[in-house]
Amino acid sequence: MFAKTSSAFRRIEAKRRGRRRPAIAALICALAISAIGGGACAANRDALWEIVHGLCVLHKVEADNPAPCAAVDLAGGEEAGSAVVKDLIGRTQFLLIPTRRLTGIEEPLVGTAALPNYWRLAWAARGFVALRAQKELPRDAIGMAINATGSRTQDQLHIHVDCIRPDVRNALSVRMPEITSKWADLPVSLAGRVYRARWIDGAEPEPDPFVLLADDARASGTPMRDETLAVVGARRPDGKEGFILLAYRAIAGGRAHAEDLLDHSCALAAK
Repeated sequence: MFAKTSSAFRRIEAKRRGRRRPAIAALICALAISAIGGGACAANRDALWEIVHGLCVLHKVEADNPAPCAAVDLAGGEEAGSAVVKDLIGRTQFLLIPTRRLTGIEEPLVGTAALPNYWRLAWAARGFVALRAQKELPRDAIGMAINATGSRTQDQLHIHVDCIRPDVRNALSVRMPEITSKWADLPVSLAGRVYRARWIDGAEPEPDPFVLLADDARASGTPMRDETLAVVGARRPDGKEGFILLAYRAIAGGRAHAEDLLDHSCALAAK
């Protein structure tokens, strides 16, 4: 019996080591991409998935330690879970990443009730941004973004969470009266693009911004893979809390990169 048990234990440990090995390699590649611009590692578009699935989830299950992630939530199981990862770019940037396999915004389940509201989970991760900024940040200083399929480097869905660019914050403040609960083009360029904007009320991003974007994309016949979306914390002049949704569509294979609206140096933290 002992021999059988030992054999089974060795098989389990070998499987765990096998799962860690590509994840550790992915982490090394991620560091290399940041430090030297990529090289051969840049071809690994699954690095984020391998880190979250192969290291963070495993460590959370085995030792209740999410490292190398900042946090892992598996309360609803791995299919409904999420991880928060410190991005290597910038002082304050974090990523919210599902713990289930989802390649990106083009996934058929994105924009349906079958998935958690990942924007709500990303908004909850803003506390990590404030910790890195070493100061409390008002809601209109925080933005979240997902890039279009052709404008990303990783094939695991991830939402960027960071400070908003000061010029974008100022422009949205000026145009606030023109932003309603219906999608409409903003009459101002943000980071060189004209975005469609709409408002949602509430302290949390509800309803799911993916659902609202998917409805708008279907109405125009635009595939979700060509959409990019930013969700920015905001407050009306009367004090009402909410969010500004900013969407842009890639044209003829062009760039659709709402991450451009974020400031990975977090200049607002210095004010």
